[in-house]
Amino acid sequence: MSDTKIDNRITALYCRLSQDDGNVGDSMSITSQKAILEKTAREMGFHNTSFYVDDGYSGTNFNRPAFKQMIADIEDGKIGTVLSKDLSRLGRNYIESGSYIEIFFPQHDVRYIAVNDGVDTINSSEMDITPFKNILNEMYSRDISKKIKSGKLIRAQQGKFMGVTAPFGLKKDPADRNHLIIDEETAPTVRFIFSLALKGYGTNRINRELYKRKMPKPAYYKQEYFGKWLTTPESAYEWNEETVTRILRNPIYKGCMWVNGTSKRSLKQKGRGYIRMKDRTVVQAEHEAIIAPNDWDTVQDILDRHTKVKPSGSGYENIFRGLLFCPDCGKSMLMHVDNRNPDKPLNERAHFDCRTYRVLGKNGCSQHRIRASDLMDAVLADIQVHAGKAIKDKDKFIRDVMRGMGTVNRDKADALAEKMKKLRAEVAEADERYVKLYDDLSNGIITEGKFKLLSGKIEDRQAKANDEIERIGKQIEGARADADAVEQFADQIAEATTIKELSSELLNRLIEKIEVSEKECVDGEIVQTVRIYYKFVGAFI
Repeated sequence: MSDTKIDNRITALYCRLSQDDGNVGDSMSITSQKAILEKTAREMGFHNTSFYVDDGYSGTNFNRPAFKQMIADIEDGKIGTVLSKDLSRLGRNYIESGSYIEIFFPQHDVRYIAVNDGVDTINSSEMDITPFKNILNEMYSRDISKKIKSGKLIRAQQGKFMGVTAPFGLKKDPADRNHLIIDEETAPTVRFIFSLALKGYGTNRINRELYKRKMPKPAYYKQEYFGKWLTTPESAYEWNEETVTRILRNPIYKGCMWVNGTSKRSLKQKGRGYIRMKDRTVVQAEHEAIIAPNDWDTVQDILDRHTKVKPSGSGYENIFRGLLFCPDCGKSMLMHVDNRNPDKPLNERAHFDCRTYRVLGKNGCSQHRIRASDLMDAVLADIQVHAGKAIKDKDKFIRDVMRGMGTVNRDKADALAEKMKKLRAEVAEADERYVKLYDDLSNGIITEGKFKLLSGKIEDRQAKANDEIERIGKQIEGARADADAVEQFADQIAEATTIKELSSELLNRLIEKIEVSEKECVDGEIVQTVRIYYKFVGAFI
């Protein structure tokens, strides 16, 4: 490397500051780096200097604008020397930092100086320690990365929102960036989307309704942040199925949230790995729900069923879509419309039969055929019967349902709680007896053999009491959860007292599944059983 070449080329003074280095800004840390580098350059006789500054960029990767410009200038032969305050300012990735220092710079006849670390590539004896310093810098970066990741995870597990931008329908609380509040401008759109999903609308049909009502998509509200996303005025209302699905699947709208949707195993990993929705951890969040939790859960059931059952192209609206099953083979029942008598109403021409029978014939399963109108009459009548009971005497209805479920009611749960209280008192009393027994042993009142015998009996009694406490505790917890679910069901089915016609929304709210048996002859009469499994409570016997 000749002195003439160094004198004629630029001396690059490289400065870098990341957010991880502290919130001190350009006025302090960058300014400090500039001062140190200017002073060093002047003392070493470098006068043709130029600053390359990356403020707010991590040292774990080299995709930084000023650094990339410096590398381009080196490749163009404009730079002869590079100065940085220390090795960590150049970068914290020891492999890539070493590659630049030991390969790239020498190949381009560039001298590198890290002022505070005493590194100068013109002196080969000083370079032996450089790789170890780079490794230490990367270890520091890894430690910072772990601390940041751990801190974010803890706050997310506490229900605090850690995202950059709030989900559609919500906005960040001006008083607390980790708290969400309802956005009254966009939340009505979210509610409308869920109301359609509850009616059994698929995502494509929801898209059409949103367009028809001229309800803007999320991108419309983000133009000021992300530039012009909308090429025409009409494109503001052109939703896609993926956007609607993301909204319907996000627990943020029921007052919960995912702890994380992506993962990054290493700080060197450029992208973030996607975590499947079913594998994500959901926690209770601190913000108010836009959608009632039960409605959100119902929509998830509907979406799960819609992915397995394709809609019919017959023109008949199948409100039982995804709900109807064969009790013998367990497969879903398919709808078919008989077009031989087109003058008859669709409701009378439509019927359901077993999927297995449709595919394999009688060797696979029996037909289980039922006319759509008969099914609707049977289900409507059953709902009206239970709705009437719930309206007439809600408490009795709840007790009867819980008896049918084989669980205890709230009164019995309270009695069990009282029993558990006595057991806990018994355990506490046994502790006191054990302490007294030990005092007697210490004072020589009883022998060690007597102590072992009596203390063994106390421990056995305590163990049995603790086992009973655990068993009763689980029973109480289950009973109260069942009671809450049955009470919720009673309220929902009571609302159906006056209905005259079934709808997809009503069925999806109340019913888990419906089984249709094969027809059989009982006392000379053809009988077909329709068993309805209601949500939370199962089938009434």
